[in-house]
Amino acid sequence: METLDSTVTKGNPNASYWPYVTRFGVITGVIGAVLTLMMYIGGNGLSPMVWSFSLMGIGLLSLIINGVLATRGVRAYRETELGGLIPFGKAFLVAFLILLIGSLIGGLFNLLYVTVIDPDFANNMASRMSDWFAEIGMDEAQIELQTQKMKEGFSLSRQLMNLAIFGPIGAAIIGLISGAVAKRNPPMD
Repeated sequence: METLDSTVTKGNPNASYWPYVTRFGVITGVIGAVLTLMMYIGGNGLSPMVWSFSLMGIGLLSLIINGVLATRGVRAYRETELGGLIPFGKAFLVAFLILLIGSLIGGLFNLLYVTVIDPDFANNMASRMSDWFAEIGMDEAQIELQTQKMKEGFSLSRQLMNLAIFGPIGAAIIGLISGAVAKRNPPMD
């Protein structure tokens, strides 16, 4: 990693990024938790089809917000601590850690919601979905299969898997983009 960071010539290249990572990570996580809460509470009155489209919209909004906040966090660190220059390696690392903390907070809130706050959420949503599936003409075997898959998606093991696997993968992908946007190398002589 030292070779990736060797281009930092202004500011303090050893300045800690943790204050920026924690601040922007917590902000990202809280916004993610609020969006999740809006999705769950708002979905109670919507038809399953409208709720599905709302999920996609909230997911897209969440991706955009995460990318913007990660980029903003890297830029704040770059401008305040590094004299305006940051190589890609360090920019990626800071963005990745911001997104990882945000993912952890959002994932823990999601887990808390479906297991403690509203443990019947998965069953209620599966019931509404099975009614909708019947309305659109699915046969009973297909309905049972789809509702079972939905309930499994909200299970504790699936929630933990999402938190442990998909959170870091998503953080890495968005972190690569944010790091590329926020990096600033010194001018070539």
